[in-house]
Amino acid sequence: MKITLICHDIPYPPNRGARVEMWRRIKAFCDIGVELQLISWLSEPLRPEEITEIKKYVKEISLIPFKRTLGSLARRTIDLLHYPLEVTSRIVRGKEFRTLLQDVRMFHPDVIWLDGIHGGEVAVKLSKDLNVPLITRSHNIEYLYYRRLLASTTDLTSKLKRYLSVSHLESFEKDLLKNSAFFYDISVDDLKFWHSQGFKNGRYLPPIVEFPKDNYLEQVSDEIKTNIVYDVVFLGNLKVDNNVAGIVWFLTQVFPIIRSALPTVKVLIAGSNPVKKVKQLCDEQEGVYLSINPASSAAVYNSGRVLINPVLTGSGVSIKSIEMLVSGKPIVSTPQGIAGLPEEVTKFFQIAVDAQSFAEEIVKLLSTPTKVNVERQLLESLFGPQVIQGVVSDIKSLL
Repeated sequence: MKITLICHDIPYPPNRGARVEMWRRIKAFCDIGVELQLISWLSEPLRPEEITEIKKYVKEISLIPFKRTLGSLARRTIDLLHYPLEVTSRIVRGKEFRTLLQDVRMFHPDVIWLDGIHGGEVAVKLSKDLNVPLITRSHNIEYLYYRRLLASTTDLTSKLKRYLSVSHLESFEKDLLKNSAFFYDISVDDLKFWHSQGFKNGRYLPPIVEFPKDNYLEQVSDEIKTNIVYDVVFLGNLKVDNNVAGIVWFLTQVFPIIRSALPTVKVLIAGSNPVKKVKQLCDEQEGVYLSINPASSAAVYNSGRVLINPVLTGSGVSIKSIEMLVSGKPIVSTPQGIAGLPEEVTKFFQIAVDAQSFAEEIVKLLSTPTKVNVERQLLESLFGPQVIQGVVSDIKSLL
């Protein structure tokens, strides 16, 4: 089987949630013998070693640089009359599209797989021109997600950008799902929403989790115990709006309550590309430490006693919540942090609805250490690489 993947963002290096999700799926497809062609957009050229790593799993690669010329800006301005902002930066035309079309025709895919809807204009054109079925991977209910971002934005420049992101997005997203032979949703809750809207071609496809070879879900080794440095740990992209808002809420509303009960508490905020506000809050708060672009997520999780997911808004599924489950550590989360997860795993989270209860749950877990007994077999059955086999079976039935 051959699949042309159109990824809205370059999936490697997998240094943030959406990239991790796409990259693991690429490896899972490859491991069961699917030949892959990757089409993706990128801001900066990849290093040779990154290209080499991608080519271990992908047979052919077409990388499209985001354009920043005056001509491209003028073209995007016109496109905003019909498309959302993020889609306008991913429209391919003229000779560039004809070359891309020829590359895909030569690859001769069985399906076009769109990973993230913002590359949808190109995916639809390739699907129609080549008469190849289109399959879409939905990461969020994008139009509702961007509406929430617009409503929560106060900065004028950011508000204008969010408005342009929302403009035409609902119709674009719905038309895309209607034109897809199947669409696979990351979230059980989001899939229920689409079903309620009359979409019957949706299926659930959970994110894939990579499990450590040294099985520490069943027994925590002495090595891991000695690596515990912090009482509370958060790991996530520190530039994404909902993560930033969650961290600001935690450090300004929750942390002072914890510190009044446990004056020596140590908190680690770890992740990529922290915005100025996150850096400032971490610098100002005694007992709060910032780790930028950590090399290993496992090492970050192993360094803490209690893991947290304080996100207050969002859509889709929080990849970090599933990653934290694999660590075997106690987790405190907002209701949004477990949104879209299967019911079988939500029971392993301590859920807090406000700052007071969030702080109390953390204090309780730090005062009375608790081991979370998550069955590795359960997690592997829900989030293991084998979930991709169901996708291949669906495609075979379609063909």
